[in-house]
Amino acid sequence: MIKIEINHDPVAWTAPRLGRNTCYSPHTKYREIFHAFIRAQYKDAPLKDYVRVDFVFYFPMPKSTPKKKQAAMLAGKIYPTKSDCTNLQKFAEDCLKKIVIEDDRNVVQISSKKLYALSGKVEITIRTLEEMHAHHH
Repeated sequence: MIKIEINHDPVAWTAPRLGRNTCYSPHTKYREIFHAFIRAQYKDAPLKDYVRVDFVFYFPMPKSTPKKKQAAMLAGKIYPTKSDCTNLQKFAEDCLKKIVIEDDRNVVQISSKKLYALSGKVEITIRTLEEMHAHHH
């Protein structure tokens, strides 16, 4: 099992915007940040096996949030609705490519959830199918 923690606010994938003569993607710098965290925590060769990936996206609570509401957010009664899971997942999964997983087509099971926290971060857990079925043998 591989666990990776990215101490950065979750980043959602967005389609690159076309400028006059450039195809600018706001993700380049975020991708570099995510890559740095991933590379620091995973030193092996990219996995070629089938994998299951679980993402947890923690969003920092807005500074102006009243105390009572903060408690509800941290207790998981209020969820972030700023970005959708699919695009958060798409960006994070993209950052794993060629570092932890050889090809994102090998991801055969995936899950993501969003929560509020005191500070933004992304937790990624990667399991190979062998690990998922280990308890059956």
